[in-house]
Amino acid sequence: MADFVIRIPRVSVAVSEAELTGLLVDAGERVEEGTPIYVIATEKAEQEIEAGASGIVQWTGRVGTTYDIGAEIGVITS
Repeated sequence: MADFVIRIPRVSVAVSEAELTGLLVDAGERVEEGTPIYVIATEKAEQEIEAGASGIVQWTGRVGTTYDIGAEIGVITS
């Protein structure tokens, strides 16, 4: 199975970027699909984002950085 790319999701049509405000799991930690793994903030709200696959998380994004919607911030390897 291929790696699952973790991206900044589109939470609203009007939003074009979001800040990565927190990581809920450490790099190298195993997660199950549906488990909240990181937090993003837009102008209007903060939101926990769930894992889209099960496996080992590796982060490339940095907390405190603002990313465009769709930007890669990590991967989940099976």
